[in-house]
Amino acid sequence: MTRDSINRRRVLAGAGAGIAGAMAGCLGSGGDDGDVQFITDYYNDSWQGLWEDLEPQFEDETDIAISVEEAGMSGSQESRLAQLIQAGDPPEANTSTFDQVAEIWSTGQLETVNDVVSSAEEVNGELNTGGAFLGEGDEIYQVPHGVYISNFQYRADVYEDLGLEVPETFSDVLENAKAIDNAGGPWEDMRGYGLAGAPTGKSQDEMQVMLASAGVSGIGLRWKDPDAQDELEIWWPEDTVTEVLEYANELSQYSPDPTSIGWASSLSSWVQGGYGQCYHLNAWPVGVTAQTAEANDSDALRSVAENTEIIAYPMLDGVDPSENWLSSPTPDGHHIFATSGRPGDAKEWFEWLYADSIERTASFYEADPGRFLPSYSGVLESDAFQNQGIFEAHPHLLEKLQYVQDEIYGNHYGSVDAADTSSPEALYMLRQWFYGEMINRVVTDTMTVQETYDWGLEQLEEAFAEAQESFG
Repeated sequence: MTRDSINRRRVLAGAGAGIAGAMAGCLGSGGDDGDVQFITDYYNDSWQGLWEDLEPQFEDETDIAISVEEAGMSGSQESRLAQLIQAGDPPEANTSTFDQVAEIWSTGQLETVNDVVSSAEEVNGELNTGGAFLGEGDEIYQVPHGVYISNFQYRADVYEDLGLEVPETFSDVLENAKAIDNAGGPWEDMRGYGLAGAPTGKSQDEMQVMLASAGVSGIGLRWKDPDAQDELEIWWPEDTVTEVLEYANELSQYSPDPTSIGWASSLSSWVQGGYGQCYHLNAWPVGVTAQTAEANDSDALRSVAENTEIIAYPMLDGVDPSENWLSSPTPDGHHIFATSGRPGDAKEWFEWLYADSIERTASFYEADPGRFLPSYSGVLESDAFQNQGIFEAHPHLLEKLQYVQDEIYGNHYGSVDAADTSSPEALYMLRQWFYGEMINRVVTDTMTVQETYDWGLEQLEEAFAEAQESFG
């Protein structure tokens, strides 16, 4: 449930720049006027309707008014939080992965939520987060909603029509991408692969997963002594990292403009049949396509959803799946700001959301189907989850979610013990944007592969030195 090896007192010694820099001298007004402010990226059309129903229900029952604000996805929410913190008015709560608020946590500004999580577990089952970071020791700082599992998605109908084999290696992915890109007929306008090349967000994630699938650390660090696990060192093998960059560069030849592809655009492109293969999370493209199909009563989109298949991300040629450096899933959920005006009311809000009934908890996943594996062990198998309209209309979506949990999470994560580099330094490194920028520099011809490797190594060394100075 928690990672004892991360010590908040050590992080407090040097939180660094970014959001933490914005916090100096402006840790919140402490006022309690107005609504409880909740910033979230759970905000598609279905979520918006759900929030509009839930907000007045909660206020009627508790006399606490909630204001839900759309924040945008990774890369934009941090700016909004920094703006509010600089103004001395932090929100009561936000939704994000933990590394997005790690600097805020490191300065002691998040509220512990053990009581809320315990109540949610009583209703929904124990947390199913695989040891992912949620706090320090027995203290929990996130009310989990779901976990992200990385994988590879492809169009089975395209594969069948073109006689393509399910890929096991990077070379297989490239061969299939070329075949799809060159196909005519019904696939004439489809590209072979959708590569994220915008410099933050999805490209960051995709680069780190490609590295892990090449048998090395996604953040470029490993333990000097895997048994002791008390000191990290840079591990950035030139031959492997450049192979991964070459692979990304070759993929870009079969992709729409990579600089236009991020999390949101990748989903809309999948729905529109923009490309036949991609890296993604859980069964998110399946869910968005299924949801769009039902909203538009489209048999064509139902076919796209049913023909979206999911496997573990293929490995670099010659690297066995048992050498994959994926360690634990990324938990996404809600954080409460201790320095806000009404943290207690925010706790009551999340307990009302997640600890009232499993039916209410399950309803949240229908609003964003396929995006998350539920964080609570009882939800996925519950009647309340499986009997929802989207899963009855698209049993393939439920099947894919179960496959992601049982096969990919169950058998392709945690294979390498040394890959668990849980530490303040590793947490610091997770939000260094240069990993995604490396893909961007290669695919835009800003740098050669070798120049990009050298630049990335320099960025890695500088960031790691900062981490060691702060936390060593």
